[in-house]
Amino acid sequence: MQIAKTTADNNSLNSNTVKYSWIRLPLLVWLGMMLGVTVAYLISHGNWFIGIGVVIVVPFVVLLSKHPFSGVIIWLLVMPFVSVLPNASLIYWLIYRLIPPFLLFLVILSRILRPREHPPAWLGPPELAMIILVLIIPSSILLFQTNPKLTLILFADRIIMPFCMYLVVRLMAPRAKELVQLQWVALFIALSQIFIGFLSWFAPQVLPEAWQYLQGYYTTGSLKEPDLYAVVLTLCAIILFHAAVNRKSTPIRSLFYAVSGLCAIFIFLSLERAAWLGGIFVIIGLVILYPKVMVRLLIIGSIVMAILGTGILSTHIELSIQRFKEADPVYDRIVIFDAMSQMFQQKPILGWGYETLDQNIGHFYRQVGEGSLTKNVVTSHNTYMTVLTELGLIGLVLYMFPVIWWLILSFKVWPRMPKDGLWSRQLLAGLWLVMLFIFTVSNAIDMRFFQFGLALWWMILGLIANMVYPYLKGRSIEEPSLVKVG
Repeated sequence: MQIAKTTADNNSLNSNTVKYSWIRLPLLVWLGMMLGVTVAYLISHGNWFIGIGVVIVVPFVVLLSKHPFSGVIIWLLVMPFVSVLPNASLIYWLIYRLIPPFLLFLVILSRILRPREHPPAWLGPPELAMIILVLIIPSSILLFQTNPKLTLILFADRIIMPFCMYLVVRLMAPRAKELVQLQWVALFIALSQIFIGFLSWFAPQVLPEAWQYLQGYYTTGSLKEPDLYAVVLTLCAIILFHAAVNRKSTPIRSLFYAVSGLCAIFIFLSLERAAWLGGIFVIIGLVILYPKVMVRLLIIGSIVMAILGTGILSTHIELSIQRFKEADPVYDRIVIFDAMSQMFQQKPILGWGYETLDQNIGHFYRQVGEGSLTKNVVTSHNTYMTVLTELGLIGLVLYMFPVIWWLILSFKVWPRMPKDGLWSRQLLAGLWLVMLFIFTVSNAIDMRFFQFGLALWWMILGLIANMVYPYLKGRSIEEPSLVKVG
């Protein structure tokens, strides 16, 4: 019986190979022709450097076609440092605007040509909400914008690319092997950002000018925004902390714990109150998830902070106290929130149009209690109020629906997941803690100006969906179904 089954499987595999061979050969020929035409065009117009770059990209494409998760790793490693790379705008265009849709294309193609190599993935209501939103926003841009071309580019950066990262991770369905790779990526990012943050306070002159932004006021690392800096460190800390709990090797476990602790210190040194609040939420969550480990680490951390606070970090403690007492930023946010609330009340369903907030908000400024603006024009400091104001209730519901959907299903599958281990409910809860942190800081800044942060939000949601989905199939929970991929 086993031999017959094996023979049947082999025959089926051979049948699939023959079935899709007619697709592969024309596809390869077409890609080769397109590459030749592209290189010839670039060289004929004097763009030798770009032409050579296109040729170099070929082995890169081969690598991604065999190991698509490598693209996610490259994206994570390069994006924080784009600002100081040669031809930064071109590198940004290639990494942020090209890799996500290209990876999505490769994953879909792989699922079509090699369906047996991928676990099933059903795209359902969350993805449908995303598709509807993607269709609605261009209409809003064409109706309300005088320069739709520029706004469409912003729409691609802020909506299309983050959605692509979600779908890439969702359809790629990474498992334990990719999670281990992600741990080492998190270690590199965390150590590099901690080192840059340290230098920004104690030896800023050795850093590139692009990394000296807000020097002496906040810690931003290479990311130019303290809240985004805190988001990246929080993601790294959660991944490393969970890895440490599940590591048997004492040196590596100790290293991961130590770097997680350093991440916590530098999240504090971001000197952003929203990051502090988000950090408190994360610590509470970790205490619930890992009570014994966290109690020990909190005791050690308190002793370390007490020593550092009376020494090397004494100035930063004073700055944090001053930052906590500052009232002007709070007043600004109150006035802006009030202005956006007025705008929402006037156009609650469809909003004022995508990317129109700054054009209209000035008409709604007014004094709120003791609060008044310290500047003539201040933009939004709340991501979700921006969405609500510009796209109305319909836009906000569509934007948040995938998050709410997977949060509800996370609660439903919680009892079915392993209690501990590398791929367990602890990891799922840790990812939701990162989402909570991003949600917290996104209520204090407008994340639309920091596309890397938007993409991280949706990438993490893709990881969450990837963890939840296997525990839905074939169970009592109704399976989300719209389009079957693979």
